[in-house]
Amino acid sequence: MRILFVCTGNSCRSPMAELYFDELCRRAGRNDFLVRSAGTCSWDGALISSPAASVLRSLGIASENFRSSRLTPELADEFDLIIAMTAGHRRDILEIAPRAAGKVKLLLDYAGGGDVPDPYGGSVAHYNEVFSHMKPALENLAAELFKSK
Repeated sequence: MRILFVCTGNSCRSPMAELYFDELCRRAGRNDFLVRSAGTCSWDGALISSPAASVLRSLGIASENFRSSRLTPELADEFDLIIAMTAGHRRDILEIAPRAAGKVKLLLDYAGGGDVPDPYGGSVAHYNEVFSHMKPALENLAAELFKSK
């Protein structure tokens, strides 16, 4: 199973989702999942934001090897499931990669619905708050996928 998390700049939300979900896979002994992230308006090779790295570090998750990727139609084609942070991201994904229509879901649909707020430019505390909204959805997604695969 190949999962792609998508946000705007691929420096905050989608990298936190990617690296945390990858950690959930590791803890569950699931090496049959490939987890990546990309941004609708990013460039290739940028580092994760410092506050996002701090959030992950507090969970014991390393992020220093993370590098951003720009969403392209070719990249979207490589994944079975694409998880958007907001409804706006879902629209952007479908503009960039129309063939992805049947495989784009919203992250917070796995925990009550809504959009993941953008923490960009905020404090580490703000990033922690945003991640606290993402975490249950990521864990529910993992539970659903782990039992079905």
